[in-house]
Amino acid sequence: MDVIKEIQNADFFITPLPKEPVVAMAYVPYQNAKKLYSPEQGIRNGTMFPELHKPFSGQSVKGAERDE
Repeated sequence: MDVIKEIQNADFFITPLPKEPVVAMAYVPYQNAKKLYSPEQGIRNGTMFPELHKPFSGQSVKGAERDE
């Protein structure tokens, strides 16, 4: 079995935040990979994780403020 398939089949869910978060501390949630791109897709997209693939379309984001 190749590494990609092993990772995709692994069941290692980590909660996104600590069990007891501390007030006034910044946290970045853990990423729980549910799916991975193939190596070819990963190189093409710049990431192996579909959740992180956010291509830039050259348009503004709805609701975002701009300095003019």
